[in-house]
Amino acid sequence: MLTNPKLGASVADDTIMFGELSSDIQKRLLDFAGVSHPGDKFWDVLPVAYIYQNKTQMSQAEIDDEALLQLRVI
Repeated sequence: MLTNPKLGASVADDTIMFGELSSDIQKRLLDFAGVSHPGDKFWDVLPVAYIYQNKTQMSQAEIDDEALLQLRVI
């Protein structure tokens, strides 16, 4: 199950928001984008990635990896 306390168990939407990523991945994305705050890329209000499965059944690592893949970081 998800380890991020900001994400409730009932969330089953099709987006991954910046705040749902682990802190290590958040820092990695900011460094990759060359910004210091998620708002510089509108990641504070817009999804960083979209998924096509039930997010509540994904592990934190799967969520992080999906975001990195879609943003072409890895």
